[in-house]
Amino acid sequence: MAEAFEPRIVAFLCNWCTYAGADLAGTSRLQYPP
Repeated sequence: MAEAFEPRIVAFLCNWCTYAGADLAGTSRLQYPP
């Protein structure tokens, strides 16, 4: 009867926030595993 819980991820993003985030990641020299 009970179905498995399946979360839904909802994000609200804007065009300018992604530019700021990418710029901050580049200037901070953040690294992530490929």
